[in-house]
Amino acid sequence: MSSKTGAKVRRRRRRRGVKAPVPGAAKAATAPKNGHPGPHGTDHPDRPDARDAGTPAPAPDHTDHSDHTDRSGHSGRSDSSEQTEQDGREQDLSEQSQPDESGMNGSPGHPPDRSGTVGRATAPAAAGRTPGSHRAAARPGRSGRSAQQRTARAARQRAWRSRAVERRAMFATLTGSAGFAVLLVLVAVQWSPLVGMDRSVATWWTTVVTPGSGLADFFVVVQAISQPWVLRAASVVVAAFVIRAGYRRLGLWLIGVVAVGTLLEWFLKALVARPRPPVARPVSAPFGYSFPSGHALMSALVASALVIVALRLRVRTRGKVAAFVAAGGTILLVGLDRVALSVHYVSDVLAAWILAPALLGATVLAFGLGRPRGRAGEDEPERPRRRLAVVLNPSKVDDATDFRNQVERTAQRAGWEPPEWFETSVDDPGHAMTKAALAAEVDLVIAAGGDGTVRVVCSELADSGVPVGIVPAGTGNLLVRNLGLPLDLREAIEVAITGTDRRIDLVRVEGDNLETDRFAVMAGLGLDAAVVGEAPAKLKRRVGWAAYAVSIVRNLSFPALRVDIVVDDEPPVRRYARTVLVGNVGTLHGGLELLPEAEPDDGMLDVVAVAPRRLTEWPHVAWRVIRRSKDQDERLHTWRGRRIVVTAAEDCPRQLDGDVIESGRELRCEIEPGVLLIRMPSTDRHS
Repeated sequence: MSSKTGAKVRRRRRRRGVKAPVPGAAKAATAPKNGHPGPHGTDHPDRPDARDAGTPAPAPDHTDHSDHTDRSGHSGRSDSSEQTEQDGREQDLSEQSQPDESGMNGSPGHPPDRSGTVGRATAPAAAGRTPGSHRAAARPGRSGRSAQQRTARAARQRAWRSRAVERRAMFATLTGSAGFAVLLVLVAVQWSPLVGMDRSVATWWTTVVTPGSGLADFFVVVQAISQPWVLRAASVVVAAFVIRAGYRRLGLWLIGVVAVGTLLEWFLKALVARPRPPVARPVSAPFGYSFPSGHALMSALVASALVIVALRLRVRTRGKVAAFVAAGGTILLVGLDRVALSVHYVSDVLAAWILAPALLGATVLAFGLGRPRGRAGEDEPERPRRRLAVVLNPSKVDDATDFRNQVERTAQRAGWEPPEWFETSVDDPGHAMTKAALAAEVDLVIAAGGDGTVRVVCSELADSGVPVGIVPAGTGNLLVRNLGLPLDLREAIEVAITGTDRRIDLVRVEGDNLETDRFAVMAGLGLDAAVVGEAPAKLKRRVGWAAYAVSIVRNLSFPALRVDIVVDDEPPVRRYARTVLVGNVGTLHGGLELLPEAEPDDGMLDVVAVAPRRLTEWPHVAWRVIRRSKDQDERLHTWRGRRIVVTAAEDCPRQLDGDVIESGRELRCEIEPGVLLIRMPSTDRHS
């Protein structure tokens, strides 16, 4: 195309309002956005300003750039073929730049944006973006994505476990049934190699186990213990406990597998009618037929079923190993007992061992143990997963990473969402952390730390309806010991997540220079607080609560205090005491029961004044505590009530649940019955 023709085309396009392309036009077409500078440092000419977003964009004011160069650096007039190609691109751009009056390609009255720019509705949002924000907007937030992924992953894991259980059950059923069918046919047709082996083994055992020998007596005892009716009764008892623990389907399956095994054993014995081995001098002479062995079948069924129950109840690894070893040993011993006493052939015992897995697999499929189930064993629609928070004192846990992993694994197995973690600090032992957990609307709060952490968490959870699970990681752990909660870390985590709720009391406490607070164990004034405060920290980490013994020896000469004790509305009682303790529970370190009548859920407070007059009377006081004497005298006296006020004549040390507080003269304590829900082992059925 000649230069003259090109000039005519450009003039015609100018009259139509089409801007001729300039170098970098393609780049400028995709340049951002409303209000951003154009290639020459000015606002993009065809982009409406955000303040005028409600008016149509004005027509662009185009200028002539006839002497432009293309991207290859050649002049537009020097190459006619390049000019022709350039004109074609200009024609396409001019068509795309026209407003779409039909509104099909953009908003009515606004130019369609094919170059990557945004229209009126999205311009403000685009104008506010920062570099890299488009990547963040293209994906959901981390927490939302993680929650969705965790939910999907948990569903996949449940489906995978269900399919795995059903596959194993199907494999056991098919292989066991096929093996038993083959052995049944061989016994029925009296296959000579099998018959010869059975008879030779039975004959050899009659020479080893003779009547009256010690070995014969041992196998007779094994026979008595492994009687089928004994094993059936034991399985029914275990099933009752399993059902009571809330696993009804699992308990019914245990009863069902024993019942099916019993009926099938009777049917097969009547069908085959195989006589027992002929013995000249039998050690034992049972009645009935031989095939299959009832003792071997029932022991294999019951032992294997109990292993499955242990696995379903998620016992610890050591428990699983012990269950496998005990089950395998029992099955082998009972089978050996049957052959050694010459009351069964080897094929009778083998038939029982092969039939047992077939029955177990078939009943697992029939009872649907692989399907998801609720706590009561019913098929229920899946409910939203519950939420869990952990208030952790990191200074009390040796390996925080391992502890977190244990909690998360246990929570996942129990169907909880991944826990939310809140760590205490030196300035805040847990108040703000527990409040944050409650604000997150969790269903359970775990307090992991010492008595101080537990006290603060329990205080904040009072009357909230949210239960607390305690994982003891401190020195004293008095509340844990008084409630009988596990001290082992793994067991404590399991109970905290899967246990049942029990209501206990808390005690509201006030005093001079003391804000209103609560405690769950004891408040002390005098010697007790001095002992707690002076116990060496390093020694406590090494030897635990025994470190308090060193502090006790140091403070045996702590002076007596004049105190007035008011119980409810009774007149005050004046004592000279070394220490006064107000307790919601009664057991101290080392199992010393200082307040024998104290219970954490009786709605009453117990107070004791310990007042030996001289050092030589301490052994007498200690002996009374050790033998739990209820005698009352000036050296050791207790009271009970709902409200206790202890007032000292001078400032003295004070403590709440092992935490030393500011010294003062007064403690005003009042019971708050049943305000706290606390997690207990599942077998504990407190309301």
